[in-house]
Amino acid sequence: MKSKTPIGLALSSLFVLSLLLIACGDPTATTPPAATTTAAAATTVAGGAKPKVVVASKDFPESIIIGEMYAAVLEQGGIPVERKMNLGTTAIAQAALVKGDISLYPEYTGTGAGVVLKLANPSNNAKQLFDQVAGEYKKQFNLTWLDVAPYSNRNGVAVTKAVADKYKLKNLSDLAPVAKELRFASNPEFVGDRSAVDGLKSLQKTYSGFDFKEIVQVDIKLRYKALVDGKAEACVAFGSDGELAGYNLVWMEDDKDNFGPYQTGPVVRDDILAAYPNMKSLLNAVSAKLTTEKISALNWQVTGPDKKEAVDVAKAFLKTEGLVK
Repeated sequence: MKSKTPIGLALSSLFVLSLLLIACGDPTATTPPAATTTAAAATTVAGGAKPKVVVASKDFPESIIIGEMYAAVLEQGGIPVERKMNLGTTAIAQAALVKGDISLYPEYTGTGAGVVLKLANPSNNAKQLFDQVAGEYKKQFNLTWLDVAPYSNRNGVAVTKAVADKYKLKNLSDLAPVAKELRFASNPEFVGDRSAVDGLKSLQKTYSGFDFKEIVQVDIKLRYKALVDGKAEACVAFGSDGELAGYNLVWMEDDKDNFGPYQTGPVVRDDILAAYPNMKSLLNAVSAKLTTEKISALNWQVTGPDKKEAVDVAKAFLKTEGLVK
């Protein structure tokens, strides 16, 4: 093996010394170029990137349809979106929103008042209820309610056409005394502990009567099937359900205003609204288009015999209304 020349030995010594200085943290030591570039890039991303926008919905068709509408118009407006549809119950969606796992989802003023805020005396006036709920969401959670749609998906009762004709039923006052002749299909919540607020016990207090012949407890998604299958003659209904027209059922008017308004609108994190100034106008444009007749028809496209996908129904509606291309 050839021995190193004096110059080679000197260079080797200098190289080793420089490594030792770097290892010991010599303040004059230079960071490798690649590391400098990576650190600078990371700083730019962290300092300049906007927060991720995650659009969610609860676990039923109307919420999913509206959630898909929100996502589509935001994308049309140049806002990158991640979807988390069919997330779960109100409790799950609200917790995810407060934590920051999602950015927004469609909620109902009545649900916000009763389930989230648990207000003791929520107003039955739509404007007053919105102001109550929006104010408390802002104060308690730093969340903003944007515009709500004009329709109300309020709680109620529907009966078969045959029953309505037989007893000449038009409203809840008509239904109250003849309930004893009817079987009533209901999800457990409507007849359970909270029913004094917005369920069966509240009906009994406001109208008297409503002592149904039998309570047929079913999953919320199966209450209309109970009527179609002849297992009940009346059921819990929501004002914008597509099944009302789809199955030719008769909605009982709440002539004593027992049930409060359930208007839907986007609930959004304040940091997300601040990051995307055009978000407010995009989402408010959706709410302005949603009437009872329109949302009921959209719901029926998903829950009726056609069984269309919510995302497809939402996009087709937005194109018809001129909100997306």
